[in-house]
Amino acid sequence: MRQTARRAITAGTTFAVALSIGFVMQYGDALASRLGVDEPVEGPDQRADDAAVALTPAVAAQRPSVDWTVPVAMPQEIAVPQMQSIGPVSLTDTAAPTLALPATDMLTPIPAKADVLPEVLPIDTAPAATPSCAADMTAEVLPLAMVRLSLTDACHPLATVKIHHRGMMFSALTDAAGHLQVDVPALVTDALFIADFNDGPGAAIAVDVPGLDDLDRAVLQWRGEAGMQLHALEFGAGYDDAGHIWSASAGTPEAAAAGTGGFITTLGDVAISDALHAEIYTFPSGHAALDGQVILNVETEVTNRNCGRDVAAQSIQIGPRQPPHAVDLTMTMPDCDAIGEFLVLKNMFADLTLAAQ
Repeated sequence: MRQTARRAITAGTTFAVALSIGFVMQYGDALASRLGVDEPVEGPDQRADDAAVALTPAVAAQRPSVDWTVPVAMPQEIAVPQMQSIGPVSLTDTAAPTLALPATDMLTPIPAKADVLPEVLPIDTAPAATPSCAADMTAEVLPLAMVRLSLTDACHPLATVKIHHRGMMFSALTDAAGHLQVDVPALVTDALFIADFNDGPGAAIAVDVPGLDDLDRAVLQWRGEAGMQLHALEFGAGYDDAGHIWSASAGTPEAAAAGTGGFITTLGDVAISDALHAEIYTFPSGHAALDGQVILNVETEVTNRNCGRDVAAQSIQIGPRQPPHAVDLTMTMPDCDAIGEFLVLKNMFADLTLAAQ
C-alpha cells in the first residue's frame, strides 16, 4: 500500500492552468510550441571501446629457446705444391687461343621479361554500395483504435526520433538496424503520424482508424523528468485497489474489449535525455459493461530532479459525445524538503460518467 502523503492543488498555489475549447493542429502547433518541441532532443551517447592485446611475460616465457652456436671443424694442414718455372713469355706473340662457339642457328633466344609477365586484369573502380537513407514508415490498425507504427531508416541506428500525432508527441529510439516498432493510440479517425529525426528527413503515414466513436481517451504529456503520472480510479476504486489504473498497474486491452475496464499506454523512451513522454488512458465508453464513474487525476511526485523548479505538462481529452479539449499546465514544484510527497491535480481532465450498454 502506498503510504506517501498527497496534497491536492487548489486555487492560490503557484501553478497556472489554461483551458482551451479547440484542439491542437495536426502538426502540433500551439500545444506543441508550448512544450518546446523545436529544441533538439539528444540521444544517448554513442561509445565504442577499443581492446588491445599485449604479450605478457608468461606467454613470452613459453617460447622455445634456440642454441645458435654451430661447431666448426678446423682444417688439417694442407701441403702446398711446388711451383715450376715455365720460362719467359713474349708479349709480342700474335698467336692467341681461339674460342670455339656453337653455330648461331643453335642459339635459343631468351624472351624478354615483359613477354613472361602474367596478364594484368582490369580493376573494378565502381564505388561500394551504400545503404539507402530514405526513412520508411508503415501503419497497421489494431483493435481499440490502436495503430502499430513500423519505422526503418538504415542511416539512423540507435537514433532519437520524435513521433507526432494530432498534438501528441513522444520520443523514441531506433535499434542497431535503424528500426522502431511502437503501438500508438489514435486520436482522430483520419490519423496522420509523422516521424521526425533531428538531423535528416523523416517519414509520414496516413491511415483511417475506425472505432474511435466508442472510446474515451485522456492524454497526459510532458518533457524530461517532471515526475508526472496519470491515474484512473474506476467505479469507486481507491488507490491500490483493483480498479486503480496507472503506469504500475496498466490494465489490459482485453478488459477494455469486454467493457469492464480501461488501460494505460506509456510512450517515450527513458534512455533519452530530456525526452518527450506521454501516458494515454483508454476506456470503451461505447460498450461499457458497468454503470458508474471513472475519476481521472494527475499526480506529480516531488523528486530531487524537479524540486523547486518549474514543470510543464499538457493534457488532451477526446470522447464519443464531447468535443476534444486541451489543458496547458505550468507550475513551480515545492522545495526539496518535500521530496517524496505527491501533488494531486484534479482539474486537468473531466471525469467519465458511464452507463452500461
